[in-house]
Amino acid sequence: MRSAVGLIQAIMIILIISGMMIITLKYASISSKHTADTYVKEQTALFLDSAIEQTLLKISEHNRSNGCLATDMIPYRPAQVKKRDINYSAEVTISRYYLQIGSADLTACTQASPQDIGVSIANTSSGSHGMALLEVEAKATKNAGTPNAKVVSRILRRTLQQP
Repeated sequence: MRSAVGLIQAIMIILIISGMMIITLKYASISSKHTADTYVKEQTALFLDSAIEQTLLKISEHNRSNGCLATDMIPYRPAQVKKRDINYSAEVTISRYYLQIGSADLTACTQASPQDIGVSIANTSSGSHGMALLEVEAKATKNAGTPNAKVVSRILRRTLQQP
């Protein structure tokens, strides 16, 4: 009888230890998934910042005698980046230009632009003639281009930048 009690106690200890191991593995899998999701989110945020910087460079180098830079005139290099089976992409929309009264840019933006996106603001002491309101959407898509494509991360940002 004494050996049977020891066997029951041994089985109980094995069950308790296996239950603790299952809980440990569950938390480890949750932690690794969180780390992977955070990595994709941070990469998407970096790609979004890169798209904003490229847009500001395009605005700065654009010849405004033909009007302000419109959204459909912005080529991205690269437009998409694929890393670890995840496709990162961004779309930038230039909503408005806020330009100083009396600047040549304000005249060019309100008269020659395809859409009237120039708005006048009071003169400031900064080195720039104005600001641009950008609406940016960055996406990280898994299995892009296939019917079962899934958006893993999506960041929307509205920002007022001084080119």
